[in-house]
Amino acid sequence: YSNIVEDYLISPNVLGKGHYGVVRECHHRVTGETFAVKSIDKSKIGRMDHLQREIYLLANVDHPSIMKMSDCYEDADYVHIVTEKYTGGELFDQIVESTNQSGCFSERRAAGIIRSLLEAVAYLHENGIVHRDIKPENILFESQEQDAAIRLIDFGLSRTHDPRTEGPLANPVGTAYYMSPEVLKGKYDRSCDLWAIGVVCYILLCGYPPFNGGTDAEIHDATRRGRLHFGGGAWLCK
Repeated sequence: YSNIVEDYLISPNVLGKGHYGVVRECHHRVTGETFAVKSIDKSKIGRMDHLQREIYLLANVDHPSIMKMSDCYEDADYVHIVTEKYTGGELFDQIVESTNQSGCFSERRAAGIIRSLLEAVAYLHENGIVHRDIKPENILFESQEQDAAIRLIDFGLSRTHDPRTEGPLANPVGTAYYMSPEVLKGKYDRSCDLWAIGVVCYILLCGYPPFNGGTDAEIHDATRRGRLHFGGGAWLCK
């Protein structure tokens, strides 16, 4: 166990909340640098080995489009993950704000985001890591500036995978809108990340998902049918 407050002054201001804890701003007591700290309630974690895996992956990735971890602490009740602080908010929120009858983002802006996302995922795949939960909620902008760089976050469902020795992945995890047909079948590989990026790209251009439904089961059925629609004002040349 180690005490995070010996090294960091944690602000009471909450930057975000999740199922397992909260994210706050913190400041290094020696350097004065500002970071974000995610404090995870261990009593809410079903399997600690999954959290350990997430921390291990974060500690070993280094890419300009992926969240960077700076420190990690564990005490009796919490695990505290210290990362760089990104102030631009979620891509999801910007999609909601930008969507109208004529679509969502311009092709130029969407292309820049997708290029950075593809580069991040190519890096992960080259290092034998599959993310498995790529979605706009897990993509942050570094700042509030126009055309700010993105960062891929949340490695809670990520894992290392070598298809040559382990065979296909079988556990169908992820978020319904972004799960590929192969994931739904329970026999898939790292290409599931590319499917998810394709879904994100579709949403960036029109503002709504390609496969929709009122429940997860309906979304899965629409995904299996695979009928894409490119009609309406959202798909006019922009």
